[in-house]
Amino acid sequence: MIKIVAIGIWVCIVSLGSSYMMASFSAPHAKETEAASYFDGLDYKKVDPITVPIIADNEVKGYILARFIYTIDGKAAASLAVPPDPFILDEAFRAIYSTVGFDFQRPERYDIAKLTKSIKEAINARYKTALLDDVLVEQFDYIDKRDVQRQG
Repeated sequence: MIKIVAIGIWVCIVSLGSSYMMASFSAPHAKETEAASYFDGLDYKKVDPITVPIIADNEVKGYILARFIYTIDGKAAASLAVPPDPFILDEAFRAIYSTVGFDFQRPERYDIAKLTKSIKEAINARYKTALLDDVLVEQFDYIDKRDVQRQG
């Protein structure tokens, strides 16, 4: 007798659970009333790493290893004949290479925000449209020339 009651309760629970699941899956979803977020439609793309020599007093003092990520509208990226990657690398190399007054004792004081802003503005100026939404830094390391010589 207890087995029959337990089976009956089990059947009721399974029936109620499956009915609830079917009702929740087949119910029309509420329309999304939220405005599109900042990241809707944006693609994140990595560019190849670059190595830039830092020259002072007519000699190489060290190297900056950098890798950047940029955000771009997915539709705009698909319509481009030439991707912005080589232009980003060119602008980054030029900006870093032309740095004056690099503090070799405190390389962490390099103005990254200024660098990324200048890259973004230069690329958008080249394409004559607001193509890049943002330029981010994935890696930015300074390696002293003496450290490189000890490794090799």
